[in-house]
Amino acid sequence: MLGMRAERLLRLLLRLQTRGQSTVAQLAQHLEVSPRTVQRDLDALSLAGVPVYSVRGRGGGWALLPDYRTRLTGLTPSEVMSVFVGATAHVLADLGVDASSDQAIAKLIAALPEPARKDAEFARQRLLIDHAGWDDRRETPRWLDVCRQAIWEERLLEITYRNPGEAFAVAPLGLVAKSRTWYLVAARADGSVRTYRLSRISSAAITGHAFPRPGGFELTAYWAEAQVQFRASRPSYPIVLRVRGNAVRRFGATGPLVDGWSVVELDLENAAEACAAVLAQGGDAVVLAPAELAADVRQAADRVAAAHT
Repeated sequence: MLGMRAERLLRLLLRLQTRGQSTVAQLAQHLEVSPRTVQRDLDALSLAGVPVYSVRGRGGGWALLPDYRTRLTGLTPSEVMSVFVGATAHVLADLGVDASSDQAIAKLIAALPEPARKDAEFARQRLLIDHAGWDDRRETPRWLDVCRQAIWEERLLEITYRNPGEAFAVAPLGLVAKSRTWYLVAARADGSVRTYRLSRISSAAITGHAFPRPGGFELTAYWAEAQVQFRASRPSYPIVLRVRGNAVRRFGATGPLVDGWSVVELDLENAAEACAAVLAQGGDAVVLAPAELAADVRQAADRVAAAHT
């Protein structure tokens, strides 16, 4: 979370430096956080000695002193790494900014003091985080551009989800990329916030109706809680295996090896998934519990053997 906030503070500072005076609402929209979070970040920059000041009255906002140019001296080595290595290539590509990201990062590195600049260059030459699979295609997910536009303009979206179904309006609050899967986070008419997988949206259209962004809503906090709830709601099928060889790495066994075997406890979704996982190890995984899974594996193995006689 510290690296995430460091990146947000950096983006806030660079926004004021490159775009000039901005309102809290504009900064909140740019950073995809609540106005309250922006206000806290501005206060943090001020306390850190950054010359940010508020302009009162109509057309006011926040700005930097005209002659100020940041040298990014407040970043620790770990924060530097989180900023310059944390961007995932395929996510930037989906958003259409991969062509300019290297130039932007080069400019940011140039603004660092010498020790931090060396750390950033060292990390970028040795670390790359890319969660895409080998068979991923470089194509923009359907509805991504429409959803992003609606979020930026704070206009209601009318979507159809999991066709067939009736179209309904949502207030788009943010987009989340988990590996190569994109999700839309949006508020329903009753005020509840839901998550919609973009690949399951059948249609999406921006309406002419604006909406006020819920005060205090933070996308990062919402997503963290949503993941906790999702894991808690998943089906649970605990098993115990004795594994060896490649199965040790396949199941992440960390216990001590005895005669080449290790014991591992797993929690899978159902018996069918567990049976398939054990059979795929070709004898390097043995079921210790539950007993019915061991019976299922034996029966499945017998069918496979009979089919290959």
